[in-house]
Amino acid sequence: MSATIALQDVDTSLNKETSTVRQRNICKIDSSQEDDPWLNEPHDNDTSNIPLDSTSFAPTSVYWITPHGMLTKSITILDLTADMHVPYTGLTDTYKAAIKTTLKDHSFTPVITCHRQNWIGLKYDIRDDQNKIIAHWSHPWLSAGEAILTFPDESTHSSHPISLVNKTWGLRTESFTFNSQLFIWKMDSVWHSYNMTLYKVLGSGEHEKKVEVGKYSQKWWGSCATGGAFVLDGREIDGVVACLTLVIVLKKKRQRTAERYGNGAY
Repeated sequence: MSATIALQDVDTSLNKETSTVRQRNICKIDSSQEDDPWLNEPHDNDTSNIPLDSTSFAPTSVYWITPHGMLTKSITILDLTADMHVPYTGLTDTYKAAIKTTLKDHSFTPVITCHRQNWIGLKYDIRDDQNKIIAHWSHPWLSAGEAILTFPDESTHSSHPISLVNKTWGLRTESFTFNSQLFIWKMDSVWHSYNMTLYKVLGSGEHEKKVEVGKYSQKWWGSCATGGAFVLDGREIDGVVACLTLVIVLKKKRQRTAERYGNGAY
């Protein structure tokens, strides 16, 4: 059986001069976010009201989502776990500085590469560090659409397709189901999407609760480039699935910014 999950991406390696101009324009647009009334509107109160389980978040893996933007053709993801020697105490400035040092002192082969099939398309081949295809990603033209990841029949990451959609239409919380389990990507602030948390939702109705299984912190503010540190509890969800859903969320984030200002930054 094949599996499906969706994502988005951007590149800076085409025409360097054109890329620079376009990305600066997006950054300039994003700098006025605080004046955008959309940001003051409620963002999926339903998921905000789900009680948080008191279990401490204890990540087992550390990933680096290489910053990427509108013109990026290949998005790379690095696994820093074996080279991180600083205990996790939160995505603090100290911990992020340790990640920066690790990146500088070591050379890494990407464990995941999302390669766009053509410059204007929204279909990607996902390859591992052996250049083997481990998934296919089909992304919607609009941020409110469904993104889908499809996995090979022999996949060790997912035995079924996975789709990523808005939990509530038009809002920024994204949800997907993996192995019959609901997961939610939620922004930590109503003001911006620089820090996000991946939750696993347990139970239902009055017994429903959410558990933190992953946390992301963006390297730069703004929407011209997305990417940064991602820590994950790999006992709760497959690392490849978690990373790919994050990249999808980042693409949808750039799409929403473009849609609000009438630009087509996909």
